[in-house]
Amino acid sequence: MKKEGVWDGLDKERVGLAVVTAFMSDEYLEVLADMNNAETAAEVLAARDKAKELMGLWREECPEYAFMVDCLYLFSERMIQALDAHAKAHAPVDPQEA
Repeated sequence: MKKEGVWDGLDKERVGLAVVTAFMSDEYLEVLADMNNAETAAEVLAARDKAKELMGLWREECPEYAFMVDCLYLFSERMIQALDAHAKAHAPVDPQEA
């Protein structure tokens, strides 16, 4: 049985338009940079609020762009998980618990 590829079933033309539209948008790249450079979950959540504003502006106007904003949400969820895991791994040890 052949394993399905990532692109199987996707409209490559439409996804390509979505990616190009997003990567040519300063607003999108700023939100992406904010998420990528975040050092805390709170910073990621603040960037996610900016993404919500973008979604409100673009959902009807350009659905392809809205698709890429949805991708920011997925990215933000992973960033929060990674930052939380990092914080737990590097949390100071309470001597009373040891």
